[in-house]
Amino acid sequence: MNETEGLFRKSALEKLSSPEQLDVTMQVTSPMGWITLGGVSILLIFATVWSVVGSIGIKVDGQGILIRGANVFEVTAGAQGRLTEVLVKPGDTVKVGQAVARMAQPELELKIENTKAQLVQMESQKRESGSSGSSVVAGYQAQIRELREKVAIQQKLVTRGLLTNSTLMRTKEQLLGAEQAIAQNRQSLSGQEIRVDDLKRDLKEMEERLASSIDVKSPYAGRVLEVVGGSGTLVPMGNRILTLEPTDAPLEAVIFVPAGEGKKVRPGMNVRISPSTVKAEEFGFLVGTVKSVGEFPVTPEGLRRILRNDKLAEELTGKSASIEIVASLIPASDTPSGYRWSSSKGPPSPVYSGTQSKGSIVVEEKKPISYVLPVIKKSLGAG
Repeated sequence: MNETEGLFRKSALEKLSSPEQLDVTMQVTSPMGWITLGGVSILLIFATVWSVVGSIGIKVDGQGILIRGANVFEVTAGAQGRLTEVLVKPGDTVKVGQAVARMAQPELELKIENTKAQLVQMESQKRESGSSGSSVVAGYQAQIRELREKVAIQQKLVTRGLLTNSTLMRTKEQLLGAEQAIAQNRQSLSGQEIRVDDLKRDLKEMEERLASSIDVKSPYAGRVLEVVGGSGTLVPMGNRILTLEPTDAPLEAVIFVPAGEGKKVRPGMNVRISPSTVKAEEFGFLVGTVKSVGEFPVTPEGLRRILRNDKLAEELTGKSASIEIVASLIPASDTPSGYRWSSSKGPPSPVYSGTQSKGSIVVEEKKPISYVLPVIKKSLGAG
């Protein structure tokens, strides 16, 4: 027996003697497990509350541009010519009637010189014709006086039967010829005067056209966005020299979204605008509201009239039909840009017109639980 007891430890013998151990507490989990379980429970409660109280925005995305007044102006060449000097640069402010460029027109200048030479020649001929014509007219006038007196005498002689009527008729023909000669001479002088007056009028018009085309003046007031070409560039008549934006109009976002998605957008909806020059992850996005929605897809021609830039129009709309959305930015006096941002005060510098941007329009707000309920119903077999 003593040998057997030596083979087992005392604690093992005690366990064998009371195998049930009903008075000992059994450990189900550790304290760390309870902490983990509590954390998961809190997360589940938070997710459940958020699914009922929170919301998820359904967005329509598009490409756009920041622009003032949703339109820009063009300063064009009034006549064909070659730019000799551009007096403004992008960012400059221009007043109505201010000279923005200078042009040379060699063809018009040559035409003016030729017209001046022709005018000098015509005036010289007019003076010569006038001096010689005066003496000719004086001679004809003297002849006419003599012939009229002769006709009067011959009429008396014909009445008395002392002269034949044919002699009187010949004298009258001579008188008529002299009168016609004076009329032709006067008509010739008058024609020369008319031609001289026409040349003077044409010369004045060409000089005025040259003066107005040498200094290209802006018919609009605004800020210069783009200058097309520089010194030496040949500009056809009516072609754009520079593009302006109105300075008195508010900055707006023009966004182009696919036509199918654009029908979901309504005025007053919230818009999130991310300018290409601003890091959204650092400064957030501009906050705005939809001002207007185009009723029909915008055409390439219509978009070019708005942006005055074929390449930019193609980049913004691509090859698909697009709806034009105009969004108003929300002003804020406490930000450097002057507009409200989703986070902080936005970038330290202002945002400028002509900046390409991405736009997201929140067209619908949905509760997160609305996405879960259909799945639960389907799993339970509910209709």
